[in-house]
Amino acid sequence: MNDNDLTESLARKQTTQSDAIDKSITSEVIHDFKNILTGILGNLALARDWSDPKDKAYPFIEAAERVTKHANQLALQLLAASRGSKAPKVEIGLSKLIRECTDLIITDNAFDFSIDIDPDLSMVLADETKIIQVLNNLLINAKQASLDRGGHISVIARNVQIGQDTNFNLKPGRYVKVSVVDQGCGIAPENINKIFKLHFTTKEEGNGIGLATCFYAIQDHGGTIHVESKVDEGSTFSFLLPALDRSDADATEDEATIHQSSGHILVMDDEELVQQIVGDMLQHLGYTVCFANSGEEAVKSYRQAFEASAPFAAVIMDLSLPGTMGGQQTIAKIREIDPEVKAILSSGHVNDPVVRNCREYGFFGAINKPYSLKDLQNILSFCLAQN
Repeated sequence: MNDNDLTESLARKQTTQSDAIDKSITSEVIHDFKNILTGILGNLALARDWSDPKDKAYPFIEAAERVTKHANQLALQLLAASRGSKAPKVEIGLSKLIRECTDLIITDNAFDFSIDIDPDLSMVLADETKIIQVLNNLLINAKQASLDRGGHISVIARNVQIGQDTNFNLKPGRYVKVSVVDQGCGIAPENINKIFKLHFTTKEEGNGIGLATCFYAIQDHGGTIHVESKVDEGSTFSFLLPALDRSDADATEDEATIHQSSGHILVMDDEELVQQIVGDMLQHLGYTVCFANSGEEAVKSYRQAFEASAPFAAVIMDLSLPGTMGGQQTIAKIREIDPEVKAILSSGHVNDPVVRNCREYGFFGAINKPYSLKDLQNILSFCLAQN
């Protein structure tokens, strides 16, 4: 190897190391940001639950919740972009995503909108961040197409069966079809076949990236996306994703219903902000709470309670705590004390292998930061119902 080759090799190595450091820093910054969002969303959830829906402040609390969830979606997109790689696909229910994205995007009083979701909508295997991006892009397009026109915007989700004799370039089988329908300006016939091409746009300030991103994202999921449109009458953008056998339980979930429970919960997290809001939410749900700032402290507290015949009903632990044992190491130690421990993994690292496969590591489930009061209630109810 000559001097030039050696110099180039060292430069590539330094660049690779620098990129790895940058991605690690970005990941940690976003993790810290999601801890802050957890505090904001949790406080808003409590404020909403303690408020009268007739209160003048109530709609502002709901709006703040929507904005906070939007901030979390952006954080997920930044994290995925910083990694430069595909996120793993997991089982997700589209009902909740559709409702949240629509609430975030179609918020103007000038727009009349509706959501119509099959109560037995099937779940799909997908990268949640990408599907959120698709929904947001389609909703933004519908909103922009309807500016100065008003009209109705609707989102429809259905289970469909695709056979051999359809025009879709899909394998026969069961799919979930999501359509965003507007009554806006429509698309000229000569542009219909161009709109999903990169950098094609009819907007003065557009960049032609949004719909192309949707096309490649849905294609990567084994689905398809298409549009039907008439000038001055509106457009219908629809995407189809392969359906799983399980139905979407979120379709009929009542976000406003909070049930009182009881039990002693151990929370392992070194962030004071997270401890405060999670503690407040747990107490609001009827639980008593004990905190641990480290893995070692969590193991000690659990052992003491277990040996005193007053075990914790469940443990909620963060995945990573700098300078101490994180969730993976701590659960292994606690399972030596009590193999039947009911532990929930809490993390902002949604694509970490331990989070995605939490049951393989001894957890009953995982909850992603930031989470709402209802999210916390649901995961605890599920966990405590297990034998």
